[in-house]
Amino acid sequence: MKNPFLEFSVAMVTPFTYEGQLNLASIPPLIFYYKKNNVPSLLISGSTGEQHSMTIEERMTLYNKVKEAAQDNFLLYGGVAAVQTKDAIALAIAAEEAGFNGIMLGFPPYLRINQEEAFNYAARICSNTSLPIMLYNNPPRTGFTLNMDTLLKLVKQFPQIIALKEAGDRATVKLVKENLGSEFIVLTGSDQTIVEDAELGFNGISSVLGNVFPNEIHEIVAQIKFGNINEAKELISKLSPNMKTITEIGTLRAIKYILEKQNVPAGICREPISVLNKEEQIKIEGFFE
Repeated sequence: MKNPFLEFSVAMVTPFTYEGQLNLASIPPLIFYYKKNNVPSLLISGSTGEQHSMTIEERMTLYNKVKEAAQDNFLLYGGVAAVQTKDAIALAIAAEEAGFNGIMLGFPPYLRINQEEAFNYAARICSNTSLPIMLYNNPPRTGFTLNMDTLLKLVKQFPQIIALKEAGDRATVKLVKENLGSEFIVLTGSDQTIVEDAELGFNGISSVLGNVFPNEIHEIVAQIKFGNINEAKELISKLSPNMKTITEIGTLRAIKYILEKQNVPAGICREPISVLNKEEQIKIEGFFE
């Protein structure tokens, strides 16, 4: 199976109106922004896309609208995760029917499932789609950590699982590579530690800050790929102050504000995430001076 999970992709924001509605009219210009900035692949409806603020139907609609706007200009990954297995299955089927290239399969939030439950959840979804799958281990958001035995069991039974996005113990990558080989892709989601993660063995990034620094993050990934680690470190150090400000303010809300300041219709986040106050806006506007 050809691996569609590139070393650089961006986790797309989902545009909402001030009334909290999914703003489908903003999808085409948002997609154009990513295309103009040479983003090769997009994750749709991941954590950055506020997936758990949306209904299952909204997420399915989003898949279709993005594919309609993107055509074949991007590799598209559907963010699939749900509290109920049946909903995750429905999302996986919808992503495949929409013409997506792969799925990032996250585990249910909040429930703190055990390893057997995690295996059964992932197995049910894998059994209902032929798309390549990247598992997403994100303990800070789910309260669950996928252990190595469960990962190996899943990959052995479902060869379509060809990648892992690791947001837990970064040292895990060494064990993953030892057990599954160098061809098994492991991605980070941390822009701030991208160089350190590469040195640990990560293959690339599913980027959040690539929404606002698309060319810069792409260039850092390229320098890492070429083995130019010092150049990559220099580039990331230049971005670090702005990255820190975004993180301190609140990544999602700050990213959307920055995009809107550039006339990119990212909208706002759904409540309870708030819009930026005046002091926060001033800090962000310093980026453009």
